[in-house]
Formats: sequence, structure tokens, C-alpha cells
Amino acid sequence: MKSVAKCLAVVAASLVSCALPVLAQAPDYPSRAITIIVPYAPGGQGDITARVIAEHLAPLLGQPVTVENRAGANGVIGIDAIARSAPDGYTIGVVVASHALSPALMESLPYDPVTSFAPITTTALTQMVMVGSPTLEADTVGEFIAYAKEHPGELAYKSAGPGSNSHLFGAWFADAAGIEMIHVPYKGSGDSMPDLMSGVVQMGFDTLPAVQGHIDSGQLKLLAVGGPDRSPQYPDVETVAEAGIEGFAANSWGMVLAPAGTPDAIVDKLNENIVTVLNMEAVTARFTTMGASVVGNTPAEAAAMLQSEVNLYGDLVKRLAIETNN
Repeated sequence: MKSVAKCLAVVAASLVSCALPVLAQAPDYPSRAITIIVPYAPGGQGDITARVIAEHLAPLLGQPVTVENRAGANGVIGIDAIARSAPDGYTIGVVVASHALSPALMESLPYDPVTSFAPITTTALTQMVMVGSPTLEADTVGEFIAYAKEHPGELAYKSAGPGSNSHLFGAWFADAAGIEMIHVPYKGSGDSMPDLMSGVVQMGFDTLPAVQGHIDSGQLKLLAVGGPDRSPQYPDVETVAEAGIEGFAANSWGMVLAPAGTPDAIVDKLNENIVTVLNMEAVTARFTTMGASVVGNTPAEAAAMLQSEVNLYGDLVKRLAIETNN
């Protein structure tokens, strides 16, 4: 009897072990609609990204994919909603680079920007560019630095507000270049444009899509590309790093996140299908028109990138004493 019981136990264990991979594959996922939370207002980078993904993801998964905007508190409200959602793959979210910057600027967050989430994929990188007023007596980074050193404390850089990524990049550039500049914050990128064009402020960092029309019309000077690579739109324009500011990299990015604890099988299935969407010709072309290049990396690569960005921004905010009024 003992030998029979032992055999039955072995058989039962074998059946369980065989069943586990099947369960882990989550064969019934998805069986209902998926919601993508966007923690920002409609019309921005994160919102556009989520809606492009939702449009093409639904046919691939055979279920509706809807986008829900939950803006407020610099994205904290919506991001917290993502973190608190059930880890079952039916609620995911799209965040942008400010997600990695917030913990360095806010004393407390209701979530951890890294451990509260299961990254699915980085969607795209958007070039930040260094632009100057057309009245500026400099056309390159080298000329700008030389002019700033001849006029210490007289030049100003604009930002989209205290603690914004454009504030961080401007302060980082001034520090790395060894120049003294005044920070002039605005309520947003659009609000700063009249003063930048007229020369009230002399320089700023912004996303390429936000300023490309002004560059092409001659209303702004393109001094350099902020990211590690030159822009396909302006291949003859050097990067800030190429101009001698080693290690400088000003990019914006998007990332799809699930709540922490979401099964790997579901994360992998979402990754496979979202990366398929990102690599569709129409989607890649849409991102290109926004000045962005598709990434579509693995969950592990996205997680490593997120941690790296949190570390970078945290170190910069502390070293440069960046503060926010929010």
C-alpha cells in the first residue's frame, strides 16, 4: 500500500509540474478589454503613444484596448492608479521620462518608480535639441560657450517650469560647460517661445517636434542636438557631446508599464504584441513625424533603462540643486 501511495504521489506531482507551464502561459489572456492609463492630459507625447498602440494592439489581441487619461499632480495620480491596479494584464500604462525624474524632486510618492512596476517595453526616444534666439551672437555650442564666458550671468535659458526636464538639461549644460546662466521658468514650452524668439531669453532645450517649425522658419537657431546621436532631420548639426560636453544626453522617452507582480507570461505576451505594433511601417512613420525613433526593447532592457534614468536624474538633481515649486 505504501508503494502504491508513493507511486500515486509521484504521478500527482508529475501532473502538477506538467500543468504549471500551461498555467504560466496564460492561454486565456486576454479574455476581456484592456485599459491603458495615461497619467497626462490628452495631446501630449504619452497620450499620442498610447492611442497609437491601442489602435493597432486591439486587432492583434482580439480584444478592445481603450485609453484612459488620468492627469494631475505631474502624473502622480495616474501613475499611482497603474501601480494599484490588479497585476493581471488588463490595466497597463504609458509613462514618459518625467516618471524617472519625479522621485528626485518630490519628497514622497505613493509608489516606487521602479519596484512598483513591471516594464513591458520602451516605446520610443524623442530628441531634445538646444535652440537659441535668432538674435544670439552664436551659431554653435562652442560659440555659445565662448560668448557666455565673455558675458557671465547675462545669458538666460528657458524651461517649461521648475523641475521640468528642460530645467534639468539647461542646468546640466551650464554646469558641464562651466558657464554662469540665469534660469527663467515658464508654465510650458509654448509659453516660452515668444521670449526665446525675441531674445528675452537666449537658449533652451526642447523636443524637436515642438520647435522644428520655428527652426525651419528661421525664428530659432538650432545650436545642437541633445541626444547621443545626430538627428536624421539635421544630419550636419553636431550633438552637445560632440561639441565637447562629454556624457551629455538630453532625450525624452516613452515606456509601457504594468503593475508589479504581473505574471511574466502576460508581460511577455504584451511585449511581443506591442513591439509588433511599434515596428509596423505606419506606426514607425508616425513616430518619425513626431521626431521620435522607435525602440521596442525587451522587458529586461526596459527595466534596466528605467533604473538607469532614475539614477541619472537623481544624481543630477542632487548635484545641481534642482528644485520645484510643485
